[in-house]
Amino acid sequence: MLGSVDWVLLFATGFLLFIGQMTLQHQGNDYADKQAGFLVAGVLAALIFWRIPYTTWTHKIVLPVIYFINIALLIAVMLKGHSAMGAQRWLAIGPITIQPSEIAKLVVIFTLSAWLAYKPVRQFRDCFFAIAIIVIPAVLVFKQPDLGTSLTFGAVYFGMLFWSGAGLMDLLVLASPVLSLVLNAVNLNWWYAYLAGLGGLLILFWRRRTWPLWLRLMMVTGVVMLNMGMGEARPHLWGVLKEYQQKRLTSFVNPYADPRGSGYHILQSLIAIGSGGVIGAGLGKGNQSQGAFIPERHTDFIFAVVGEELGFRITAAIVFAYFLICMRAVMIAYQARENPAGSLMAIGIMCMFLFHVFLNIGMTIGIMPVAGVPLPFLSYGGTALITDLVSIGLLLSIRTAHPKTKQKDDWW
Repeated sequence: MLGSVDWVLLFATGFLLFIGQMTLQHQGNDYADKQAGFLVAGVLAALIFWRIPYTTWTHKIVLPVIYFINIALLIAVMLKGHSAMGAQRWLAIGPITIQPSEIAKLVVIFTLSAWLAYKPVRQFRDCFFAIAIIVIPAVLVFKQPDLGTSLTFGAVYFGMLFWSGAGLMDLLVLASPVLSLVLNAVNLNWWYAYLAGLGGLLILFWRRRTWPLWLRLMMVTGVVMLNMGMGEARPHLWGVLKEYQQKRLTSFVNPYADPRGSGYHILQSLIAIGSGGVIGAGLGKGNQSQGAFIPERHTDFIFAVVGEELGFRITAAIVFAYFLICMRAVMIAYQARENPAGSLMAIGIMCMFLFHVFLNIGMTIGIMPVAGVPLPFLSYGGTALITDLVSIGLLLSIRTAHPKTKQKDDWW
């Protein structure tokens, strides 16, 4: 059992849990005590998922059952879920309150792993078959509303498609309509430049070796026209988002335009991180965090609290710890490459972590929109923490099933 342990992975995870627990200790409301209980449950769950073969979750009988149970939970949230801060995301099952959208991320990874192992991407049309897997849970989560988790499904989908054989241009084509919507809303000049650049890139590089020139020109024209249509329809499609979601997606470009409204979160976070300097003000001594100027300082903006109270040296170590976790996940995926389902599962978990870290830290430093995703292992939240630790257990399970061999894996 100990021989299959990835000590680097466990050390990085333990470091993040320690920093998160220390930070929550000074945020009041017994967050640290409650999180400690979630941590115990999460560690036990990780041990269970480590010792159960990961192939159990992609079995042709087990997988449909857990997929439809998760869909049922997401529907139950819409019907009888608990609301907080304008969102209905929590479901009470007896004495336990869970957040099914967090569980849905792992279920989607299981389902995509099984499907892409069965039907890897060889042609561009193969990319569309897997979309059906994420559409239903993504729509149900979006309706809660939970924009951040909905975007996580997309990040996992794109990462696993790439690992399964899709090209970068394929992914750009799939993501381009959403990019058109955002850029059209932010700045029309940026949008025009994007359309021109998109067409040029696709003509030069998209499926150059498999499609003749006439077919590529026809397909590129269709993609550019679709993007133009999405941009022109943006005033109507944009209305699907709630007003606060629209502002969150655009305010990060210039938070000073509305410093007391949509830009408030980002500006307070920037002030906190900047005031922390290299060594920080000390735990429980941050003016912004202890003065409650940072909104959601125990969940979405906990990185700003760490930056203010522990300084740049600890935030840099946190980023490095996440880098280690993601790199070990990629290495485990490479190690399991002879079993596509296990390899894809590891990549899906890596994409989930990477997207959460990039979006969460990015929004605290003003380079990404405020989308409301937790920072893995640091943010307060029971279901999120247990899901993160189960993901570590799954990575260890994949590594256990596919031990490293010197002949094949000497490069790492």
